[in-house]
Amino acid sequence: MKRLLTTLVILLVVIVTGLTALVMLVNPNDFRGYIVKQVQKKSGYQLVLRDNLRWHVWPKLSILTGEIALTAENAKVPAIVAENMRLDVELLPLLSHQLSVKEVMLKGAVLRFTPDSQPQTQPAAPIAPESDIHYPIVAGSQAWKLDIAKIRVVDSLLIWQTNEHSQFNVRDLNLLLERSDQDHFDLSLSSKINKNQQELSIKLNSSVDISDYPQQLSADIRSLEYQLQGIGLPSAGIQGAGSAIVQYQASPESISLQKMALTVNDESELKGDITAILQDKPQYSINLSSSTFNLDKLLGWDALPKNTPQAKHDYRVENNSLKPVIATSVSALSDYDLTFLQGFDADISFTADKFIYQGMDIDHFGLKASNNSGLANISKLSGNVFGGYFALPTSIDATAVPAKLHTKPLLQKIEMQPLLTALALPTIFDGQLNVDGDLLGEGYDEYAISHYWQGDLNIDLKNARLEGLNIPQLIQQSFARATDQVSQPTNTDDFTEAKSMSAKARLKGGEIKISELAATSGMFNITGQGSANLLKQNTDVSLWVQLTHGWGKQNEFVRRLVQLKIPLRVYGDWNNLQYALNVEPLLRDELQQKVKKSIKDWLENNSSNENLKKIEDLLNKK
Repeated sequence: MKRLLTTLVILLVVIVTGLTALVMLVNPNDFRGYIVKQVQKKSGYQLVLRDNLRWHVWPKLSILTGEIALTAENAKVPAIVAENMRLDVELLPLLSHQLSVKEVMLKGAVLRFTPDSQPQTQPAAPIAPESDIHYPIVAGSQAWKLDIAKIRVVDSLLIWQTNEHSQFNVRDLNLLLERSDQDHFDLSLSSKINKNQQELSIKLNSSVDISDYPQQLSADIRSLEYQLQGIGLPSAGIQGAGSAIVQYQASPESISLQKMALTVNDESELKGDITAILQDKPQYSINLSSSTFNLDKLLGWDALPKNTPQAKHDYRVENNSLKPVIATSVSALSDYDLTFLQGFDADISFTADKFIYQGMDIDHFGLKASNNSGLANISKLSGNVFGGYFALPTSIDATAVPAKLHTKPLLQKIEMQPLLTALALPTIFDGQLNVDGDLLGEGYDEYAISHYWQGDLNIDLKNARLEGLNIPQLIQQSFARATDQVSQPTNTDDFTEAKSMSAKARLKGGEIKISELAATSGMFNITGQGSANLLKQNTDVSLWVQLTHGWGKQNEFVRRLVQLKIPLRVYGDWNNLQYALNVEPLLRDELQQKVKKSIKDWLENNSSNENLKKIEDLLNKK
């Protein structure tokens, strides 16, 4: 045991002695000229080591220096400035004048990727010969070989600016590049990106292939964790994990994400590919799919924000005022500016088995869209919701302000009540809704639709139900009060049901003009026309009701009532419909017709009377 300890102590002394001798005999500043020259030769960047190099023996054999700067040719500011640099070197290669660097570490660095830090061409300037004017090589020194296995950047800042209006600050940058072989290295990165009072935190591990660099570069991101927080985002932010294969190509310059798999807030996921060709006018190709995508949670939206009691109250106050607030609560048409679409071309495809938007669970959601210099075409925007199907193909002209939209909405077998609830509208109708429309206008929000859009709508409602008004009961009751020829109604429900109801309407300036309205059931046939106002949320419709059943009695008067089309006006606020029905003129007309018929019958039986001509003329007067 003593011999073993003695051997270890002797070995330790030899090592310490060797290191001490190495530190004393080899001056690390002998390397600086070679390092500067090699950096300039291979990259074109000028490396400045502002302080002397010095040895650091424990716990690693390292060369330390103070502040450094790395500047591109003729650049206005350095690309990299660091507080200090550490080179961890191999011991044995030093004995044969080889500088084998296991790790280069920069701490407190500022990395600038800005126009001022890029190489600047000066065509008129003479080309200077390559030199080591800052740190000349020591005369007589042998040629050194430089070999770097690992690069580490700690607690640093990256300033990335593509133009004077776009700058990203990547803070708390921690980067590790570790070479696995000549063409591959592993990358670990964690940082925080700040812009517009929002912060993106990322942490990733990747394998990078540089075999075709600089023509091509690829990275296999094995793991990625991210969190986005700040203004305009949910309080908990947007976070998740993922993986992807990233490829960069120099000519034509492009970047792509392939085999991307991303989770969002533990409820949504995205899979697919994204490609961007970085020309003067970028071209994007996006192909994504998802099993579940919850847009409400992603954007921090309440499912149905307009249906809260307070929201309903405020909304009605606005619409019942003398001058509705909604009419002046947004900016003019100049705000509908989509001219940014002119700056790129794109093809987008997105599908989701379940897509959650504004509290609506949309199944088999599909989106296909393209953009060509500001002329966008959404050829497919469809899905299954509320028991039915919808499609909203839309074209957008963003070449001028305001943007112009043209859409042809198609709804098939949509349950009416949940749709009205989702749109924060009074649920006075129920049934299966079918709509076929052709609408166009300027702008793209609710205000624009209710003010600037126009077009035609064909509406059909199967198994329709109107809440709050029983039309057959209303008519029967009115006649029963005026005559004993009919019975009091037995149906006292507070709604009207019809097998089908259809309407042809035209939208313009928030006013819906109903040119043709028809409804049928086992008790009545209804025709009509009128209008509805989206801003004031009221209606005024004139109906003609033919009540074929429900009078309770069978007599000549009832047989004549069955043939009548009784006028009925329905008007007022959607939440409080009013009606106007006056049966007295109908009864008076019916009585007059009955008297006339009796007199004519008597005249036909007494044709010899000399005063018949005068009486007949009197009866024929209106």
